[in-house]
Amino acid sequence: MNLDNAKKSLTSPTPEIVAKGLQLIGKFGKLPDLQVILNYTKHANAQIKNQAISSASDLIRGNLIAHFQDLEPQVRQKLGMIMETLDPLVIDEIIKDLYSDDNDRRVRAIQILGLLKKNPKIRELMATLVQDRNEKIRATAVNLLGRIIGPENQDLILSLLNDKDKRVKANTVEALEAVGNKKIIPILLRYRKDPNNRIRGNVLKALFTLGYSDLEIDLLEMLKSSDNFMRASGLWVISKIKLISVGLEDLAGFYILSDNEMVYNNAKLALSAFNTPRSKGYIKYLDKENFAAVK
Repeated sequence: MNLDNAKKSLTSPTPEIVAKGLQLIGKFGKLPDLQVILNYTKHANAQIKNQAISSASDLIRGNLIAHFQDLEPQVRQKLGMIMETLDPLVIDEIIKDLYSDDNDRRVRAIQILGLLKKNPKIRELMATLVQDRNEKIRATAVNLLGRIIGPENQDLILSLLNDKDKRVKANTVEALEAVGNKKIIPILLRYRKDPNNRIRGNVLKALFTLGYSDLEIDLLEMLKSSDNFMRASGLWVISKIKLISVGLEDLAGFYILSDNEMVYNNAKLALSAFNTPRSKGYIKYLDKENFAAVK
């Protein structure tokens, strides 16, 4: 039975045939087919109803694993909410993917678990996965764990500030920022000169979020770096925290002339975040896109 025939079978008077059609749609269907299945999740026949619930979960899970990054965040959140209402046992199916031989599939499974915020099993699972041997798994797990733990449990991720993998370390900083414990500021200050641009940028942003605002010198150092990645990260931080100073504005204005696309784009974001007459002037008179528009 192909997908078209499976959909046609849903009009059958025989419950077994309808259930088989729902099973196939859940296995091979696309997201637009989800509503068709959901229409049967409250069916009077228990066999059809149970199969519809199982098939809806299968379809959502399969499409999230295959297309997670292609979906808009709000779409992913809505699908997660639907999964939570369908079947409390769906998490057990996702857990199976956590132990797949395919690391990309494991990462996707963690991301899907992040959509199921109400399930009490998730924190325990993530606490285990932050110790995984694979750096992608650790980086993804710590990112999620930071959003679901409180300050009293931050020790679960604190040790990952010393992780050898830069992505894990950078994600750990973001996680600690999400936890929101101001007592972590002295620890984060140790990493404000980190040689990795992403880690350094995340640290400065986290410090500002947690209430430490004496960051102008640190940001000036990043902007004066000879490394374009470090410059771009510094400008990114400015665009997020909106720390205004003439020195930072002038350097951002200087970099709007940069030939490096990443630096140029982040300089424009930083100047837009300042939103002062000075920063607006830099954009108006120096932005190459304005000159292109005149031509």
